[in-house]
Amino acid sequence: MKFQQLIFSFFILFICIEGLSQNTFPASWEGNYKGELQIFGVDSIKMKVEMKLDIVKKTTSSFQWKISYNFKGNEDVRDYELKIIDAEKGMYVIDEKNSIVIDSYYKMETFTSFFKVMDSFIVSTYTKKADAIVFEIISGDENNLTISGDKKINEEEIPKVTSYLVNGRQKAILIKQ
Repeated sequence: MKFQQLIFSFFILFICIEGLSQNTFPASWEGNYKGELQIFGVDSIKMKVEMKLDIVKKTTSSFQWKISYNFKGNEDVRDYELKIIDAEKGMYVIDEKNSIVIDSYYKMETFTSFFKVMDSFIVSTYTKKADAIVFEIISGDENNLTISGDKKINEEEIPKVTSYLVNGRQKAILIKQ
């Protein structure tokens, strides 16, 4: 019986910690971060670019989410706005301020967006690790796909599965300044 109470106590503690974490994002991430974005080819780094992320509270429900890339002296600034939709459910949007608004979700210290632009699927993640944020992008080609499954085998209905060529990967470790 004591073992069951202990397990139940750990479960309640986990729920409380996760709930607290949900309610402190993005405020607990506020600050200026800097690092090197690595853009990968098939088996090596194709390019390195200086990257900055500035997270600044604007109102009780919005934060500046400013991404800057500097490649050989050319700066590309993306001054977005992170809007809180429902912090308890981990629901946010990134407003690019040009009619593009991307649904985003925060769970277990990771802020994730999954979207399609032109012919590419994009998964974007930001994961907090102490005084750093690990940023990663994975992209897949909508037009380069493989379909499998969609059969009945030994009375079991196998669902149709569509997989896509991963054609891009980027990663940066951004350190709080």
